[in-house]
Amino acid sequence: MAPAAAAPAAPSDEDRSSHRFYITPLRHTKTLYLIRHGEGYHNLHGEKDHAQYASEKFFDASLTPKGWEQCAALKAHLESAKTPDGRESLLDRIECVVVSPLTRALETAVGALGGDDLDADAAAKAAADGAPPPLMIASDAEEDVRPGHAAVAMNTNTIRAPLPFVACELCREHIGKNPCDRRRDVASYRAAFPGVDFSGVTEEKDVLWGTMCETNDDMARRAHTFLEWVMRRPEQHVAVVTHSAFMSTMLRSFGATDQLGTAPAAVKGETHRWPNNCEMRPVVVVDPSGGGGVEPMFWPGGEPHEEWDVKRPGEA
Repeated sequence: MAPAAAAPAAPSDEDRSSHRFYITPLRHTKTLYLIRHGEGYHNLHGEKDHAQYASEKFFDASLTPKGWEQCAALKAHLESAKTPDGRESLLDRIECVVVSPLTRALETAVGALGGDDLDADAAAKAAADGAPPPLMIASDAEEDVRPGHAAVAMNTNTIRAPLPFVACELCREHIGKNPCDRRRDVASYRAAFPGVDFSGVTEEKDVLWGTMCETNDDMARRAHTFLEWVMRRPEQHVAVVTHSAFMSTMLRSFGATDQLGTAPAAVKGETHRWPNNCEMRPVVVVDPSGGGGVEPMFWPGGEPHEEWDVKRPGEA
């Protein structure tokens, strides 16, 4: 057995004067696994020439071959990562995948959190056997548009089968005039990603793109609405596959160091750093306003009797 790690040094009296702990009921928190999409063709060309972001060629850009490789690397990490005692897979903790309804984010969610690739024979057999539809159907290669990819099965891990994938327009990229951030009609996404739930994307066409150029304050308000939506969901551990500008705005606007005014440089650096393609940052969201759901672990104690009449916090 490995020796126990040494306890951290006790803080000085001076450090304690500016160091605060905050305790809140668990139901007013969520653990989010924030994931930026893998490299898209707009990134590949836009990083070399920023003007390329305005090109119609990269409308709703797909992942590059490198982007798919980044997803595979993240998937391998999630499948191998364990809790500190080595007993539990971290991937098994994720109860739901929330994803932006743009192709690069959907492909990233499928590539990093979906099941196995399916060749044509396996996909046909699964359909004949009445299996659930795949998360994503196979796509053909088109030069400098998409590399083509096999169909991907639903993720049936040891805890839940299948892992639900839910599209949410609130976590899409900055709303402006770059074609890469304009989404397709929902019908085309439903056909390409039959295992994703698009019921929450209520507008068939993209009625937002081109109508505004969101400021940081605009995106922060949208991020606030998104967090309210997440807090109302029943899951405790949620993966969110989104985009760099939205993810960065959310972290900067709602990071505890910024909200509380006690900002150690190292912690602030974690929230303020721009995310890499396919980077995953686990964070805890705390809602002090009491917007959480039901807490199944709550127990009222008190005098025992034959049938406990337990009303858990959050229950009507």
